[in-house]
This record gives sequence, structure tokens and C-alpha cells, in this order.
Amino acid sequence: MKDWTEKEVLHLLGRTSFSAVPSEVQECLKLGKEESVRRLTSGIPLIDGSQDVLPFGQVKADDKPLIEKGLGDQQTYWLYRMIASPTPLVEKMTLFWHSHFATSYYKVSDMMLMVRQNELLRKHALGSFRSLLDAIRQDPAMMLYLDVSTNRKGSPNENYAREMMELFTLGIGNYKEEDVKEAARALTGWSYDRKTDKVQFVDKQHDEGGKVLLGESGKFNAEDTVIILMRQTALPKFIASKLLTYFGTENPPEAWIDKVARNIKKLNTIGDVLYELLISDEFYDPAYRMTLVKTPAEYVAGAMRSLDIPLTAAMRASMGLMGMDLYAPPDISGWKGGASWLSTNRLLARYQFADKVSKRVTDSQIQAMSPAESGAGGETYVERWSRSVGIPSLGRNTAAVLSRYASETIVASKKPAGGKRSLLQLLLISPEAQMK
Repeated sequence: MKDWTEKEVLHLLGRTSFSAVPSEVQECLKLGKEESVRRLTSGIPLIDGSQDVLPFGQVKADDKPLIEKGLGDQQTYWLYRMIASPTPLVEKMTLFWHSHFATSYYKVSDMMLMVRQNELLRKHALGSFRSLLDAIRQDPAMMLYLDVSTNRKGSPNENYAREMMELFTLGIGNYKEEDVKEAARALTGWSYDRKTDKVQFVDKQHDEGGKVLLGESGKFNAEDTVIILMRQTALPKFIASKLLTYFGTENPPEAWIDKVARNIKKLNTIGDVLYELLISDEFYDPAYRMTLVKTPAEYVAGAMRSLDIPLTAAMRASMGLMGMDLYAPPDISGWKGGASWLSTNRLLARYQFADKVSKRVTDSQIQAMSPAESGAGGETYVERWSRSVGIPSLGRNTAAVLSRYASETIVASKKPAGGKRSLLQLLLISPEAQMK
């Protein structure tokens, strides 16, 4: 694929960022495909000199400071990071790992531990999967969520061992029940003490006996378990499939999965793997463009970023109504995603969010978005405004219906202000606005 036009840039940023703002589109066109992707996958800002995100204590929502220990305000701060971060792929991968290593505040019951886990996921977002897998098993929030502290010699708790294989590394069908039991024994001895806030290993609580795990024999411990898992042929394919479902297409072809899996096996970091994925011809295949449903986080953060909407608790709450409560996935398997984001109630929440956005956009923003040339028709309004809300392209039917609406309520109206806000709302609830 030799083309590197605005269409390819919009596709890349639609999958790796939360919205494709004009300045970043132009910068990517100037940098070229390889350098744009290199910066994204290395956690380097696309635009030199970009301002980093503000620390929690300097961020306000509804003109009020955030409160550090509150779930709602921490969710709001993460929404702020998605909107403001100059390294958006880091935030998208943090969100990816949050659903992959799903952990909920409602069981952990300690917001600061959830925040620390979030920071751990961000630190390893584009790094070594092995390092992340080793770090997450010692993460206090994960340990509490999957009852790691009750996993002791003579009475192993299999929760973490089971999910580590089924959901974190191998997938169903690539291990046996006996492997779960043996892995649980290998993982014994670790605990987290809430009073001292310490993760510790106690020798006398660890089962030092011989074990047979995934065909290998030895007196394995937790570190050995990670090493053995990383040697399994199922692991690269399992992670490749999840990455492609997130960045490529809902049902990636086997050949593409195998290609990404080979890179996972030979490359050092997830960032390196994503670089190869995002420069590949497959990624830019027109058949895969605008085929993934935006998560609530992408939909909300993208609209707010494109239209420069001030940070508010109401906007953060909208994500929850759409089915994505940050720091509170529905269960250990994370969010189902895909078409599930567009169920009746969740789609209604998107419509309500679009209404809120259309009312919060200022008159000066509306004026700036409007065509400057006199006699501009409805098609011109729709074309300009669809770009303003981050939609790369509209389908023929959507464009025709909205152009006719714009002609009637804006171009031919003596009082076009209401029509303009309604057009903005209609664009945000269009089928194309839900897709990336």
C-alpha cells in the first residue's frame, strides 16, 4: 500500500486516537506513514512540543477541583487524559489492558489501588507483555479481585490461575483442568496486606512440591509459571486475536492472526507488534475501514476533543449510561464490545449525549464551523461539520438526508441557529459517528 492520503491518516488516527483533529492529520501527512506510526507506537507525541496532561490536582470539572478518593472524579480524570493526552495510543492501550486484565472497584473497594493499577497498565501499555503479566499478578487490586491472598499451601485458590490461562494468556481449550490446579499450587504464598499496604511472599505458605504444568515438570513457583505460559504456542495467537479485534476487524482472518502472532513471538514489545500491524497493507484495506463500533470512551472523548467541550461530570456519567463504567468492568472477562455497545438502552444514551453536546457548543464555535462563503448549500454544511465531529466519511444515504435537512433548516431558514445545533446533533447520532 503506497497511498498515504488524508483517508489513510483518518483511518489510522480513528483506530489509535480518540479523534482525528486537523492539526494531527496535517502532521501525519507531513511525517509520512512510517514516522507517524513510529511515534504513536513509541508513546511519542505526533506534534513536537505538545503539552503533557496535567496532574490530577490541577484538573477541574464543572469548574470544581476533582476529589482524589472519589470513583466518579477518577473516572472523570481518566476521561480528561483520553481527551488531552499527546500520546493517545498509550491511553487506548491502557483501556485495552483494563478490559483484558479486568478488575472492578466494586470488589476491590479501594480507589487508590485501582488508580495504581491504572498507572501500572499505562506504564506497560506498549511494553513487554511478559513484564506486564509478571507485574499484574503482584498488583494489589488484582490480588484482591481474584482472591490471591487466600491461595495457600494445602488449600490453593484457583481463581487467579484459571483466569490467567483462560482470559489473560491462552484462551479456552488450550489448557486442562489439571493445569489450573497445578498453576494454583505454583502461585501459592503471595498475599497483600491492606493494613500495611504491602505485597509479600511467605515461604511457609508456598507449595514447594513437584508439579506438572502444561507438559513441564518441576518445583515451579509464580515466576516459573509466567515463563512456562510465555512458551506456549497458544499465547501469541490469543493475544494477536485480541489486538486485531481491537484495532483491525471484528473477525480477523486466520492468516492475519498468524502474521501478528509471529511478531508477538519474535518482537520485544507490544509497541513493536503494533508498529508492524499499523504499517501493514491489511490494516489499510478499505474493507476494514469504519467497521468497528466505537467504545463509549472513544465516542465521548472523541466528540469532546473534536468540539473542545469542557470537562464535566455529566459527560463522564454518559459513558456509564452507554455501558462503560471505567474502573468497573462488568466481570473478569471485561467488556464484550462490538454490537453490544449499540443495544437499545445504550444507543439511547448516545443520543442523549449528542443532545448535551449540541447544547454545550458555543455560538462562536457554531459560527466558526459554518461555511464562510455566501450561498453555501446544505451539502457544504454537512461536509464541513462531519469533519468537525471527527467523521471521516458519510454514507450516501446519510449524506443525502442530512444535506436535505440542512438545506431546509439552515440555508432556507430565516432563523438558522436552531437548525445548526440540530444538524450537529444528527451528525453525532448518525450510524457513521458510531463507527471507526
